Amino acid sequence: MYADGADQDDDTERPLSAAWTQRVATARTALADGRVLAVVGEPGAGRTALISAARRLTAPRERVLVARPPAPEDMRTWLTLWTPELAKDDTCVIVSRVDALPGWAAAELAALFARVRRTGDGTGPRLQPFALTASDWSAIPPELAPLVDTVVEVPPLRVRPDDVMPLAHRFAHRHRGHGVTFTPGAVRALTAYEWPENVRQLRRVVRAAASRADVVDARHLPAEVFTGARYRLSRLQELERDEIVRCLTEPGTTMGQAARQLGMSRATLYRKTARYGIDVPGRTHRS
Repeated sequence: MYADGADQDDDTERPLSAAWTQRVATARTALADGRVLAVVGEPGAGRTALISAARRLTAPRERVLVARPPAPEDMRTWLTLWTPELAKDDTCVIVSRVDALPGWAAAELAALFARVRRTGDGTGPRLQPFALTASDWSAIPPELAPLVDTVVEVPPLRVRPDDVMPLAHRFAHRHRGHGVTFTPGAVRALTAYEWPENVRQLRRVVRAAASRADVVDARHLPAEVFTGARYRLSRLQELERDEIVRCLTEPGTTMGQAARQLGMSRATLYRKTARYGIDVPGRTHRS
């Protein structure tokens, strides 16, 4: 369990897309109406962040805790650790990945949630002390599903391209403590990538790149951003792929120049870029 705060999405920073803000608004309305909220979506898409953002807009001074399921053998200790927080008026516990809970734990939580669920106090609805996340509505354990009043789905980052650069600037600033610039080449690469691991992967990539430079160019980004290989690479293949990407992301480098640097023909380089799914925007298909 941890207090959610280090990487929260702050709406006072660069604004995010309508796809995100509309869902935050829906969640905020549900919370303000005293409803139990579940947010679903792919891992890393921002399920917990969305609940935190909506909760802060509803109750800015409230403490938000996140409880993530541990290994099965630690489940009993995990429940004992955080469930007392549900009795505190100024605390909300986000129970993430409830679809990973064993049946007995889901049943115990359902009974506990039913006891702590709040009703109106005469002045209006009260915020519930818990919220849930899961991969999909259908994946929420049947013991917990009847407690949920509102479900909000977070779309994956690949269908929210307008969020990529605002998030990238946010992550870089938090990592370095000051603003970081992204060149047009870096912007093209970041916005063209499909981000299979969603926001979590973007955060990792941006932190690594921002650690290398205050002006992030394509050459500062890891090879994964330029590749789309559909099979697992061996360590030797990864090294070859990374070296190809390094050459292709050098400013002004053409395919012919990169092939000479790598000691191979242009035809071989084209075959290898296709094999590894390498696509450097504005570079790969130059002569």
